[in-house]
Amino acid sequence: MKRIIFLGILTLSIFKFLIAQPQKEETIIKAHIWGEVRNPGSYNLSYTGDILELISKAGGPTSNADLSKVNLFVSKEKRKITVNLNKAIKKGEMLLLDNGDVVIIPRSKFAVIKETLPFITTLAVFLNLYLTYITRR
Repeated sequence: MKRIIFLGILTLSIFKFLIAQPQKEETIIKAHIWGEVRNPGSYNLSYTGDILELISKAGGPTSNADLSKVNLFVSKEKRKITVNLNKAIKKGEMLLLDNGDVVIIPRSKFAVIKETLPFITTLAVFLNLYLTYITRR
């Protein structure tokens, strides 16, 4: 009978010890995102954080973003990977991030042309005025 009581107390003690232990908090990953997102910066992600979670936390891509040439700098391997995020999303691939990884979303070529076109147009007008002035002299 003493053995049963002893085993019961031992079992209860072990159970209380296991229950009283604080639960491990979810590991947090700090990743960085720059370029064509609404709020570039550093963000904390869950340990299963992927590139889409990071982009979402940064407010999403801007209308000038080129998601076909996203640069991922993997901190542990010290290398750069260029990812076509459009294809990865269509295939359902998840690109998991690690602590210190950096994502850069570049500006699309169309956006660059759209931004430089007013400058080129203004330059052409002034060049036309200058040439007109020279030829009339």
